[in-house]
Amino acid sequence: MHRTPPSPGLPRAARLRAGALAAARDALALGALTVFLLLLAPLLLLLGLLRPLLPGRAAAAARLPLVWAAYLAGFSLTALAGSLRLRARRAGPDDWRLLAARAGRRFRRLTECWTGLRFRIELPDPPPDPGRPVVVLARHAGILNTQLAVVAVAAVLGRSPRGIAKRCVALEPGLRALLRGVPLVLFRWNQAGRAAALAELTKQGRELGPGQAFWLYPEGTNYSAARRAGSIARLRARGQHALAERAEAMPHLLPPHLPGARAVLAAVDPSALVLVCGHTGPERLLPWMLGPGYAPDPGDLVRLRWWSYRADQLPTDPEEFADWLYGRWEQLDAWIADTAGPAASPSRRHRRTEDLDPA
Repeated sequence: MHRTPPSPGLPRAARLRAGALAAARDALALGALTVFLLLLAPLLLLLGLLRPLLPGRAAAAARLPLVWAAYLAGFSLTALAGSLRLRARRAGPDDWRLLAARAGRRFRRLTECWTGLRFRIELPDPPPDPGRPVVVLARHAGILNTQLAVVAVAAVLGRSPRGIAKRCVALEPGLRALLRGVPLVLFRWNQAGRAAALAELTKQGRELGPGQAFWLYPEGTNYSAARRAGSIARLRARGQHALAERAEAMPHLLPPHLPGARAVLAAVDPSALVLVCGHTGPERLLPWMLGPGYAPDPGDLVRLRWWSYRADQLPTDPEEFADWLYGRWEQLDAWIADTAGPAASPSRRHRRTEDLDPA
């Protein structure tokens, strides 16, 4: 288990040494990434010019490297440079939140410019009360999910992010730099790590306070048709046939794991707001991962929507909670299918949906 940022309980000399090493790594990564993107620029320019001329599948395949380049140039460079500045002046949590929002904004703008993707973000309705903690339960769609969580909490909800993740997410230098000031607990995803993560969920739920939002992916991993089939098979092997049948009827989602969501919601303050977050678009950058039952591509649109619930009104009985969470996932699945149909056209929009700058 690894906590970000490092514990303030460390001796001063150890904190200074760790800070100096982290700053050196970030500076080196910033320089190397800048040179890499400059060398790659001619190829990216050519790919961007040719992509609109390519047939459907080839154009979709060409979009993936352009999105990654926009991420590295927009999010990673901003996070690395901003992290060096904030560490030099011992910035507070709100400064790191604003840095996450700024990195997300730049990534979005470059993505729209280079790939033609558009972002439509629906605000929670009603807006969360600043005096209440927030727990977000989100689908685990595709690439850049941890970055989506950090940016959505910081920029859209205007709160300090909290959460857990697999240690591999810190391999990307931009996110690793941002985690110098954003609290996230990282685990090795083996048997011991999963048990420790469940205990950490209870702890973080208990400690979650006003102005903070805890983000959880109940599915546990990125969507793919193979993972979905495996998850449903495991439900049947455990004798949970009713849940397996409900999961079979949701072609766009993995069945949610119940213990993690229950652990957080059982520990959180009863006044907390629970937001279920649906988003679609990133998973379509990897179309070969999607099964034949997945809804057709709705076009160049990334959508994000929220549904609000009060924590004190959620069922506590295990079977009733399972029914409630699967019901929310069925709602998400229907929404994803709807975005691929006529509702995806500009003439039919969900309430309070607008093209936003999330920061």
